Amino acid sequence: MPLHESSAFPDNLPDANLLPALEIDEILTSVQTSHSFYYKLMNLEVWALVETLDGVFPGAWGQFMTNRQLAVKQFLERDHNPTKGAVDDAGDAGEKSDGSRQG
Repeated sequence: MPLHESSAFPDNLPDANLLPALEIDEILTSVQTSHSFYYKLMNLEVWALVETLDGVFPGAWGQFMTNRQLAVKQFLERDHNPTKGAVDDAGDAGEKSDGSRQG
């Protein structure tokens, strides 16, 4: 959600140079609270999607997390050893060692 759509910003925000420090602090606190609430709401929505997914396809979330852990591990290994990763990627694309494609 873009910041300008947040309910923490009044429609007629006065010039910051004319506001007392206390009022600026109140505005900043409301923005921080709004963002905190937004992230908590997003977490709740993700949790609801996960519960729905597991209800329709039992074990789907666990399998997703297992695949995600494997993908992260492979990514980190490729990042740690870039030359090995390039060779592995070529093999994954179905290419033989002589450069021709498997059909």
